[in-house]
Amino acid sequence: MPKDNFNLPEYFALHAYLSALLCGAFVLLPRSTPWLMGSTVQSSSSDRPEYAFLTPITSRPLATMLWDIAGMLLCMSWWGSIMRRWSQTSTKSTATGEAEIAERIGRDSECALATVGGSCLFYVLILGLGAPLDSYHVHSALLALHISVLTVWPVVHALGFPSIYESGTPDSPLERALVYPVIGSLLGAWLGVIPIPLDWDRPWQSYPLTPAVSSILGFIAGGFVSWLHSALLDTFDEVQEKQQPSPAADAASRRKRKAKRT
Repeated sequence: MPKDNFNLPEYFALHAYLSALLCGAFVLLPRSTPWLMGSTVQSSSSDRPEYAFLTPITSRPLATMLWDIAGMLLCMSWWGSIMRRWSQTSTKSTATGEAEIAERIGRDSECALATVGGSCLFYVLILGLGAPLDSYHVHSALLALHISVLTVWPVVHALGFPSIYESGTPDSPLERALVYPVIGSLLGAWLGVIPIPLDWDRPWQSYPLTPAVSSILGFIAGGFVSWLHSALLDTFDEVQEKQQPSPAADAASRRKRKAKRT
């Protein structure tokens, strides 16, 4: 991908906007649950009331995860289209009309299949890392789908399948913008299970809320780290270019030194 196609200031602004959308989807969409499933009550520790705005999120973890996945699908579809635009070369697609619609449907179908396949792999991984084998199967499945939407959908939407996962170290700003959030999501989900076994008995410890939230925060952090990494590399390249003399200046310097010797 040509370097000029990836606009770092625009990426920073859009990633900040995406971060707000992801957090808003997780926090605000579950507040619609009482309208569909009746009033919500605190699920545990009734002697220690939690903040009222948390109750719609923590009282029904499955409903919260469904709202979260629905919101993330919309966000990641939009984000994948942005990343795909940056991944395209200067030669734009000539598909128009029905051909363009067919291309979009094909790409969305590819993303959906890859995301479902990724969720199956994540489900097995979650069970292997200690999730209950005799219960909470739906919870684990929704967590796996949640992680897959974050890590698989935008990458496949931008680069197709197989994609960046077949290559080695991410070298371009686009590759870093795709890979670093994936690493952050996986690391965040892994760290997010730490509060679950603690004996605090708080509603927000309900599985799988903490790993889901942590994976979102990891995705957000990974995106900003990728921006910082690319920005620092660009700054370093600019400094190096300024320190290197131009051919004309170098030739003039050689002539000047030669004149002094004569």
